[in-house]
Amino acid sequence: MTTHVALTARAFDADKMFITDKDSRVEKTINDVTDRFGGDFEIVERRDWKGLISDWKGDVVHLTMYGENIDEFFGSVALKDPLIIVGAEKVPGDVYRMSDYNVAVGNQPHSEVAALAIFMDRFNERKVKRDYPDARISVMPSKGKKRMVDYSKIPTIDECYGFCVERGMDEDLMKHTLSVLERAFILQYEHGGDLKLVIAGAMLHDIGRTISHGPDHGVVGAKIVREQGWDEVLAKIVERHVGGGISKEEAEEQGLPSKDMIPETIEEKIVCHADNTAGGRERFEELIHRTRSTGYQNSADRMDELAEFFKKK
Repeated sequence: MTTHVALTARAFDADKMFITDKDSRVEKTINDVTDRFGGDFEIVERRDWKGLISDWKGDVVHLTMYGENIDEFFGSVALKDPLIIVGAEKVPGDVYRMSDYNVAVGNQPHSEVAALAIFMDRFNERKVKRDYPDARISVMPSKGKKRMVDYSKIPTIDECYGFCVERGMDEDLMKHTLSVLERAFILQYEHGGDLKLVIAGAMLHDIGRTISHGPDHGVVGAKIVREQGWDEVLAKIVERHVGGGISKEEAEEQGLPSKDMIPETIEEKIVCHADNTAGGRERFEELIHRTRSTGYQNSADRMDELAEFFKKK
């Protein structure tokens, strides 16, 4: 239970956990998670818990089923640097008396983990931190399948730029690439997604054009990415950026691999839309018109749908 409380505190952006009796097993688990998933979180032993509460400069909040209703609490209190207390089976009466606030997350028996998670979710205004710059791995949001990215297999912006130069990307293509990167930065800031993936995807989206300027340049680029041993999630961003994406039927008509190459993840959609709109609204409208006039009505429709997707989010 102590480990789960610590993991929950870390996941909801607390920076440390005080416990009266330090447990090396808890500390080992937390250090391992932090090492792989990033961020700063530490376990601190503090036997003198009364001294901790007395010395705390911010607000002290005790989570208990006997406290003030959480809905009313967050409707009337603005917390400053809170120390959040969750207890075990028997909580000393002094905790109730010394705390600034006793808050009830419901009035039914439940676990400390549940109480802490709900309280932190409210405190963070229902926003969960997802990006840790020093993370080595990350679980990616996904509706229907497991997605995980290994950041050791995602090149940095400098590595991407060097690779583009190495592959012979000409000045015009590099200028376009940097314009797409700039647009992708804005979209990621406004709509979320993994920043490292968006940067690498934007930088490498047209790497296939160093070999082919045809509709196969996404497939060619994805093949180059895979040959470098980079993460498959990056390869798919490159593969699915062309137009509004390419359906399986359209791919077969063009002699491409027989599979759907339509952007699905937020990172894929950001890079695809950034590529389409980096030149401004007028260029985007010309691009859609040209796509329709060449017989790819469905692709043009998907480009429009992608634009609407980012308008609504």
